[in-house]
Amino acid sequence: MGALKIAQIEYSYVHEEIIRTGYKEATGIDLIEGFLLNRRITSLDDVDLDTAIDFYNMVLTCTTITDTQKAHFASALEMIIRLRGKSFPVLKEVIKDRSKRNKLEFFLALRNITDLADIDAVDRVEFERYIKSTFEIKHTEYVRIIDKAKLYSIEQSMNDLHPHVLRYENKLIYLTYHPNIAIAKQFEYTQVREPLFFDFSLNVSEVLKRQVFALLKYDLEDGDKVTTHMLLQNRITPLWYLYKYCVEHEIDDISKVTNAEVEGFIEYLNTLPIKSTTCSRAAFKRIRKFTFLNAPSIDWDASAWFLERFSFTEGRVNPSNPREAFYFDDVEITENLELLKDYMKYLLGLSQRLSISFIYSIYNSVKRMLFFFDEKGIRLTALTKAALEDYINFVLKKDVRVATVNSHLSEIARFIYYLETKECIQPLGFHFEKYRGFEVYTHNDISVSKEDQRKVFEVLGYFPEELRLMYLNLWCLGIRVNEVCTIKGNAYLFDGSTAWFLIYQNKAKREKRIPIPTELYDLMTEYIKRNNIAPDEYIFKAPHTNGPYRSGTFRKQMNILFDKYGISETYKFKSHGYRHTLATELYNDGANIQCIREYLGHSSEDMTKHYIDHLPNKIDKLNEEYFATKNKEGIQWN
Repeated sequence: MGALKIAQIEYSYVHEEIIRTGYKEATGIDLIEGFLLNRRITSLDDVDLDTAIDFYNMVLTCTTITDTQKAHFASALEMIIRLRGKSFPVLKEVIKDRSKRNKLEFFLALRNITDLADIDAVDRVEFERYIKSTFEIKHTEYVRIIDKAKLYSIEQSMNDLHPHVLRYENKLIYLTYHPNIAIAKQFEYTQVREPLFFDFSLNVSEVLKRQVFALLKYDLEDGDKVTTHMLLQNRITPLWYLYKYCVEHEIDDISKVTNAEVEGFIEYLNTLPIKSTTCSRAAFKRIRKFTFLNAPSIDWDASAWFLERFSFTEGRVNPSNPREAFYFDDVEITENLELLKDYMKYLLGLSQRLSISFIYSIYNSVKRMLFFFDEKGIRLTALTKAALEDYINFVLKKDVRVATVNSHLSEIARFIYYLETKECIQPLGFHFEKYRGFEVYTHNDISVSKEDQRKVFEVLGYFPEELRLMYLNLWCLGIRVNEVCTIKGNAYLFDGSTAWFLIYQNKAKREKRIPIPTELYDLMTEYIKRNNIAPDEYIFKAPHTNGPYRSGTFRKQMNILFDKYGISETYKFKSHGYRHTLATELYNDGANIQCIREYLGHSSEDMTKHYIDHLPNKIDKLNEEYFATKNKEGIQWN
């Protein structure tokens, strides 16, 4: 069969398809048939979005028709496809504007969509591409009609019994199409829409995609409820950029990232035209923490261990100043890093008596040494006495305080002895003791003077109530700042004659019970009752949490108030000064060292003596008074 005969048959078939739609404008039919046959498209079923866009542009540049005809027939193919497709009567209620409705019905027919619920993120992207390619104005206004149709279908589906939650699939998702209408509508009028699209169809690590999806789903469905603006600015947008960065830099597992990759993300953000407040290193930290906390089991291979995952016995963690995580992303020699992880796992799991603060100190000391070894290229398994001595000499040059050096030596010695015991390294026979310096104790008087106390009390009534009460507990009881922050609702007792204060001392790992002024008891029990604070509940809570007030936050707030009322001109707030003040005043009033030791909860009398300020001066004064009352002849010299 000749080429002409084949063309005639194809022409006839396309012509019949057009006629069956009821379209009758001859010029439009000629334009459509000529365009399609020139493209070797022999059926309207083969028309795709690119074909429709090309037809539109072809008509606008056609030289054989008038400008009026161009405006009229540019949408001829669109009309033909729409007439062939399914009618959506419900759209008349959802989309009032007929012109917009026709655009959407054409697109749905072209994509073979017969149910509004089947509209997905890819359809949305393609529809926007079509509108932008065929419209010079009102892009956004026209694009949103597909969102209206999809949201209508989601709203109708809310009556069924299926859970309306996001499910992971290897496809592009669009947050405005979330299956829960309340969540979906949050993003209906978002101006910057790019971060609403998360493409999980990309050919990248499945681990990475599931990590990002898990946090995204949590933020949308289970996380703390925040405004849409805050959700977008502080959670969704940073996560979107982080996912983009990981894809571009081939990061397969966020839980294994290095410090260099985290810093690279910060540099990457600086190259983008976004506000610095929108994204930060917090995005990486958030997903690392979420991934670690929600893993089926503890991921010891992770480059950051978040301590919230662990269940520590009471006393190991200071709730008012908790350590959040141990990071292993900045030690460069992999072999050394693995040995550090092994040691930290041992300290966390097997050494039940060690506090997390103490372990954190060891962790910092060992990492400091490993950073030195990174620069020298020294592997622990090849460690020599000479290399260890080089490091200690380096420390001795850097650190001035003897106590600091001694503490550091003790902590790295623990690590070295552990490696030797585990036969990870050959025994070095290294004597750390010979490098220890002699510590001379210097007493520092930090008691708060009567004058400074008076200044505070003159303005204390202007302080916020919780800070006022925290200060009164500090001033009355001489307890540590972390103990002030962790007071619970059952701490204040009354036995009919005496008021008592009961608290668990994190540092001493024991409970302490001391008598207190009745006035403080009355103030606190009234506050507890008025605020419905349960016996096992923290009285002073950190903002927006049920956790205790942070000791650092307490100090910061007090210093702000001291600055505001002019107190800091002569006295800077130091919480531990009140512990010294109480010890000193008790001693001056005749209490013996043992009594003060019990009240403060010290383990030894020597420690208590360090808290009694002006003690050397008092001894000198007592000596002078004694000798002033004696005659020289009556003094017996031995």
